Amino acid sequence: MRRFLFFIVLFTPLGVLCAQQDPFLRVTEQSFGSGGKIRLHLEAGGYTIQPTDSEKIVVRFHSNSDEKQNRTKVKIEPGASTADVYVSNTPRNHFTATIEVPRRSSLWVRLSAGELNVEDVDGDKNIEMWAGQMSITVPHPEAYGHRDASVVAGSLEASAFNISKGGLFRSFREEGPGKNSFHAHVTTGEIDIRKSN
Repeated sequence: MRRFLFFIVLFTPLGVLCAQQDPFLRVTEQSFGSGGKIRLHLEAGGYTIQPTDSEKIVVRFHSNSDEKQNRTKVKIEPGASTADVYVSNTPRNHFTATIEVPRRSSLWVRLSAGELNVEDVDGDKNIEMWAGQMSITVPHPEAYGHRDASVVAGSLEASAFNISKGGLFRSFREEGPGKNSFHAHVTTGEIDIRKSN
């Protein structure tokens, strides 16, 4: 009996095992080459954007038996050098998703409200949200030429660029030595821009 169980575990595909362990995990993926521009159109929720060494865009989120959550839609529309990612019909509470992108990508992100974490992606950044918390990790601050960030009401911490501000109508605009551009804006909330460890 033990040998039989060992045989099942050994030769069952990993994807099947993962599905059995987490039947509510939803995954949408699309091939997309490194060095392109990725536009992310995101409805309210918590999102983490992670770099990957593969040439794919992968969106992962959890669904459950709740009807509203099951209506969440993910669509990836790739082009020659630009891809659009749409996450829509998200539930009002407790929605989180992880989005993997090629490590060297330019990001354009628009999020209505929630929490956004961008990790170690090399390339231009143009990121805005209406309300919530935004955290961006910058692997190479010196790679950015034009850089600006602003909050209408909230706090702005940009240790990657040696900036710290709080209160109303806080912003900074600089020109650095690099070729990439950086733009971040939150109407109401917080921005934290830090250098990679």
